[in-house]
Amino acid sequence: MKLKLELKNNSFSSLDEENQTSHINTLKALLKKTLPYSFHEEGFEKEDLKKTEVFLNENLPIIKWSKINDSKSISIILVSKHRKNGVNFFYDMVSRWLVFQKNLNVDLFYSVDFAISNIHNDKLTLMQAVITVESQKDFDAIEENKKTFETELRLGILSDFHANRITEFKGLSNDRKTAMVQEKIGSLIQKKPNQFGKNIFSEMQQFLIMSRDEFKSQRDYHHISRIISILYMIRKLLKKNIEENQDKRYLILKFLKTKLKANSQEKSVLGVLVGINFLKEHEVFEEKHLINAIKNFLPYVEIVENSFFIDKASKNEIQTCYIEVQKPNGIDFTNEEVSVLKNELPTYLKGNVEQLIHPVFMPRNEEEIVKNMLVLSQQLKYVHDIPQVIISFDKQTHTDLSFNVILLRVLRPQDPPIKDLISKIKSKNRFIIEKVKKVGIIRRKYLKEANVFRVLLDSSDYLRSDHSLDINKARLSVLEDLNRLFGEVRDYMGGMIYKQNEAYKSLQAILGQIGKHYDNLLEKFFYSITPGEMTAIVKPDILKNLFLMLINAIKREETRIKKLSDFLFKQETNRLYIMVPIYDQNVKKKIKDKIDNLNILSSELVSFCLTAHDIEYLGYVFMNDDKAQQKLFLDSIQKSLNK
Repeated sequence: MKLKLELKNNSFSSLDEENQTSHINTLKALLKKTLPYSFHEEGFEKEDLKKTEVFLNENLPIIKWSKINDSKSISIILVSKHRKNGVNFFYDMVSRWLVFQKNLNVDLFYSVDFAISNIHNDKLTLMQAVITVESQKDFDAIEENKKTFETELRLGILSDFHANRITEFKGLSNDRKTAMVQEKIGSLIQKKPNQFGKNIFSEMQQFLIMSRDEFKSQRDYHHISRIISILYMIRKLLKKNIEENQDKRYLILKFLKTKLKANSQEKSVLGVLVGINFLKEHEVFEEKHLINAIKNFLPYVEIVENSFFIDKASKNEIQTCYIEVQKPNGIDFTNEEVSVLKNELPTYLKGNVEQLIHPVFMPRNEEEIVKNMLVLSQQLKYVHDIPQVIISFDKQTHTDLSFNVILLRVLRPQDPPIKDLISKIKSKNRFIIEKVKKVGIIRRKYLKEANVFRVLLDSSDYLRSDHSLDINKARLSVLEDLNRLFGEVRDYMGGMIYKQNEAYKSLQAILGQIGKHYDNLLEKFFYSITPGEMTAIVKPDILKNLFLMLINAIKREETRIKKLSDFLFKQETNRLYIMVPIYDQNVKKKIKDKIDNLNILSSELVSFCLTAHDIEYLGYVFMNDDKAQQKLFLDSIQKSLNK
């Protein structure tokens, strides 16, 4: 009795008898080289078949090395149980990793699926690769690597999981990795059809096409598959939320820890996945916004080069993006660091979506310039009066901010012309002199000189985190340049601005890190306070408490499922703080009417109203130590909220 070999490839069934016989003979010849000699002898008994079955079960996969005559060629034969993609794994291992960091040419490659029908019908695979070894150095490398190579080959040919891990570790070709990603996504659809639809393939294709080769080569296919599947789920959830309420901004944030492989080194990185919906036509959320937000809370992190991916849905309603960050030393992110981003980023990102607007331009009013020159001239009465200045915003272009400056000074004999002063100043700002006139005289000796000029500033230096322009900061830069030019100037229309700037700096200082994290919200809060002069009068501690209440209210409303008509309050000995989220403008009107009817002195009441994350907030500080008055104020708010 002999071993009965049966070809299992579907393609062989279409061959004629002669070709099938040829393949059977090739298979027999290769098996003869691979299996022990006794298995090919005549007179096989049933006991021998049983021994053969036991041998195969115990020894598969079997690897046979042989040198072909006196040539430089080596034959490697592998017999194993059939595994899908096993042939690809064997070919990759031989051609790419038999010799470290060298691709070998495979002169001959043969594979066939078969069964030994008189033992069992399990499908087996025989593979042969013949390679030419060019040098003795390569021969020595193969001998040195043979044991490790065989171990990895046996592991990978038996297990798809181990094969993937081995090839990932050694470095897959991008085409092969793409195929594995597609296979992984396909298995997700089969395992979880309720969660993943076939449209995930189009999103996968989009991701793989837009990703650079370096991105794919440095990341294992598991991680790439996770990115694609999570971005898909984020989009799906955003669409569901928008269907429920299309007027609300939603933001979904996920984090993935992974390791990148480059130049035989590994480094830990943190992947950040973001999904957001847009509410207005010209809203923008790009790489710079996400980077600035992350660095706002973890300033020491670095962005992994070429790791950013962005995908916008139709009509730009939904956008998903992915980016990776790393620490300078490449160590792993702690749970505390991830927790900071998880807790703080959603609120911050929602408030930092950029709104594109058209450049502002308003023709200059020459009559107003002349009028202002006369006003400033009247301020100069004595020889030692400091220069008087009016600074006004002129226009905004794509790259610059422009301010008009009217400056009057008493011209003493030793004073250089203004163009000489400007030429010596070291400033990023650019000065363009437009008019220099003599407009009066003091003590019949000293001329009054009027100077009209424009100052151009680079607009990129004055962008807030949401990329709106900070005109106040830009104006302050112009004023600082003028002070450097003339020693000291009087900002004729900037008295209250100066006091507010000082008060704002004090508030920032007392808030510390919180103020830096919520810089946009803080500025919005500060300049929404009424009466406006109270920002410069009220103690910073009071504004700090009110701002912290606002942050708490925003976080509370973000996490609440059901929106209720209630409010937060904090009562102190001589102050009462109130914070009300507004979901109905009629309620807001009722509250304001009730408070107006109390006839409170303007010096005793600070209020503000602003919109944050699509919710309006109304806040009050009632500064009165009369408990009865505080109760009356509190009751007025409560009654306004009761329907």
